[in-house]
Order: sequence, then structure tokens, then C-alpha cells
Amino acid sequence: MTNTTTKTTDPTAAKLAEMLQENTGRALCDSGDYYGRNWEMNQGVDFEKTQEGTLRFWNRNGELDIMPIISVYHFLKERLEYNEALDEQYREFCEREDTYRELRSAEVFVEQLDDARGIYGDESGPFTVNTYNGEDLLSQIIQYVYWTDDDGAHVMLQIHGGCDARGGYTDPVAFDVVDYDGTAIFDNARASIYCNDCGKYWDTDDGYHWHTDGCSGRDDLKDYPATDERPNYPAPIDPAQLSLPIDLPERPQPNVGVIWVDDDENGHCPCCGGILRAAPWPCG
Repeated sequence: MTNTTTKTTDPTAAKLAEMLQENTGRALCDSGDYYGRNWEMNQGVDFEKTQEGTLRFWNRNGELDIMPIISVYHFLKERLEYNEALDEQYREFCEREDTYRELRSAEVFVEQLDDARGIYGDESGPFTVNTYNGEDLLSQIIQYVYWTDDDGAHVMLQIHGGCDARGGYTDPVAFDVVDYDGTAIFDNARASIYCNDCGKYWDTDDGYHWHTDGCSGRDDLKDYPATDERPNYPAPIDPAQLSLPIDLPERPQPNVGVIWVDDDENGHCPCCGGILRAAPWPCG
């Protein structure tokens, strides 16, 4: 059963929503009856209304523990474009060869395409990626065959809809990678943490170290001490006061340099106290 409720006229978004809700079955090797399976939990979800990322913080005896999760739907929607013609070619190939639509048939399909090359158009040839095998911040595992040709970069994409990584992948679907050099699909361990209140942000390219844009002296967000006690942040200025022809009293500086972790596992900006949020890299 697939219950697709995502309201969109974008063919790429619609195809991704369909894949995220595709019934990838049950396997003896998985733990889905206990933990739940991704495809089951995705039923009825309108992915257009979901957040780009979620972010949780913990205070471990004064040290900061950060867990960002980037929405696989939003990540892929910004980087891919559904290639209906190529997808139909793959389906016809599977029918002709009397084979299942799964990883191996996708690899063989790509190998028999004319002029299928490796990254940047080199002669290394197509290759397969499973994000479970490296650093990854996405909400679900993705697996794909990647290649380039004269028309750009492409993937035969599968999304993991099961529980354990060993099984439960969707049928492969053909997409074009739409960024300027065809490498944005590799950014699954990259993300940004940002503060809407003051505009500060930190980026990661490995899912662990968060490098600052120059907020203060610390290079890594994880180097800030954590506290469970709310610092004495000054009240924000009323924007209406900024246009008044009067001198406002000098305001105390924020308690810079500490990340407050509140009871809802939100982390607060060490520069102004605003709530920190996560988004696919680059934010904004």
C-alpha cells in the first residue's frame, strides 16, 4: 500500500514522495516488527510540510552532544530532477531481460548505456554508493548508481524503506543531478546549523565537526561548553524603537560562549541565545 498525500505539481517531488512511501516489504533479517519500517512510518505524510532538518542537543557533563538529521526528501528534491524517459528505458530493459528492478539490474543497465562515464566525465566508469557505508546525516539511507555522459550527471536511485540497512530498498528510479558540476548528491554528510535571530551559522562536511563563520573565538561548535541553566540573555530590542529619534540605553551584552540546552533538547546560540536549527548545506 502506498498512501501518497504530498501535494505538489513538481514531478520530481511527486516521484520522491512515492518512493518514500513505497512498500519495500518485510524481511526475516530486519527488526521492523519491533522498531518499525521507514515506508510504514511514511504513510500519510505530506513531505512538503516537513522540516528540512531536525536538531537535538544534550549536555554530557558540560560537553556538547549534537544530533542533526537532514530530511532525505528535501535533500534530494533540491539536487535531483526526475528523468522520465531514462526511467522508462530502465523499465523496458528489465522487462526485456526478465529481471527484477533492483540494484544489480540498475548497474547492468547503466553499464550498457552508450558513453556512460565516471565522475567529471573520466574513464573510471559508473560506480555505486550506499550512504550507510560512510558518514551520513540523512533521515534515510540512499543507494544509487552514479554516472556521467554528455548530458550531465545521473543516478539510478534507491531509498531505504526498511528497518535494517541490509534490505528493504525501493525500486531504482532514474534522476539527473542538477547542480553545476553534478556532485551535490555526494553532500549527504554536509549540513549547516544556523541561528535565525543573529544570522550566525556553522557548517560540517563530515557530520561531526561544525566550523564557524566567525561568531567568536571557537572554531568548532562542539567546543562550546554546555549548560542546563538558562543564561541571563538581555531582552531583544523592539524593532519599532530603532526608528525613534532617541538614544536608547546601553544594553548588556549576551552571555557569549555558552550553549544552553533546554528541556526540549534545543540548543541555544552562543552568540545571542536564539534557537539553533539544522538545514541541508549550505543554509539559505
